[in-house]
Amino acid sequence: MLLVGQVTRDDLFNELVFGKSGRDLKPGYTYVIKEQKPKKAFTHFWNKIENGYKGLLITRQHPDHVERRSGPGELKVLWLSTTLGKSYVDPHNLGSLTNIMSRFVESGVKTVIMLDGMEYLLVNNDFARLLKFVEYINELVMQNKALLIITIDQRALDEREMALLERNAEVA
Repeated sequence: MLLVGQVTRDDLFNELVFGKSGRDLKPGYTYVIKEQKPKKAFTHFWNKIENGYKGLLITRQHPDHVERRSGPGELKVLWLSTTLGKSYVDPHNLGSLTNIMSRFVESGVKTVIMLDGMEYLLVNNDFARLLKFVEYINELVMQNKALLIITIDQRALDEREMALLERNAEVA
């Protein structure tokens, strides 16, 4: 049984080998981080923002509820929601989300995108369509030396789907 705040053997090993924040994520790559709550993913994301990256957070959390950290980088938050409002994107509209992400990574500056809401996108789109979306964004990330962090609770996908998602990404 793991209690809140208790460190696992894997966490301890990663801290010893890679330091507190884990290994550094390299530009030009997509990283899949499997966790129930996006703690490790946010650690990597905030680290990049604090080191001068321009950040785009796509999340199920309302923009007013997202923790803001100071640093030299900038942060834009998009809310995955069907509710109309400022800074939202409809989870059914992968075309709109693709356009926003494309413009962001093609801006010519160091960029990091965190996608926290894959499970919600999967509820609103079939897996094949979602995989095509991820593969296209992965190509943009590679071409523009950007960084994409995808956090997902692996219980939301079957083994085959998880393998396809991990195929062209680094597992962090």
